[in-house]
Amino acid sequence: MLETFFSAFQGAGAAFTYAILAMFAYGLTIFVERLLQYERKWSIVEADLESLITGNKWEEAKTHLGAHPASLLFDAKNSKQRFSWDSLAIAVPLIENRVYKRISSLNMVANISTMLGLLGTVYGLIFALEGLDQASNLERTARLSEGIAAAMLTTAWGLMVGIPAMIAHNVLSNKAEQILAFCESTAARILVNQKDEG
Repeated sequence: MLETFFSAFQGAGAAFTYAILAMFAYGLTIFVERLLQYERKWSIVEADLESLITGNKWEEAKTHLGAHPASLLFDAKNSKQRFSWDSLAIAVPLIENRVYKRISSLNMVANISTMLGLLGTVYGLIFALEGLDQASNLERTARLSEGIAAAMLTTAWGLMVGIPAMIAHNVLSNKAEQILAFCESTAARILVNQKDEG
């Protein structure tokens, strides 16, 4: 069975299969990078952050966040201007951009790999039917066999890359929404504690 799938890297549909494999590598790279960013670099202990904000220890809270997108909220809050919804509105697009960075590329990988599989299918059928009128019975059988195999294998490879890419896009989108919810919660905590301070 595996030999059949790997035979797609030779013959009529090989170019399409290699292109689908390149899309898979690109999508996998994005998924791993974003997952590591979300799970390792941006994982923080919310209880510690809440105690820092409650104690009005703004610099320590920002240091605690490190490269987390919520740290941009502390950049928007400075000593000359009170933190308000206006300064938050400036930080929000930057936070969203940082959180959703490259996630939409997984959707693109899913679509392009599926379309490459479909294109390989069409090419395989054209290859199978081309020149049959001038070929002998043995050549016809070989050409039909190779063309139909290329058509089906490129479709299979396109779907084997497209479906996991859609799932990966959904997983990362859910994680991104959780991070944005945390950022909104942090902004609200800052506003509440700043009112108490002032």
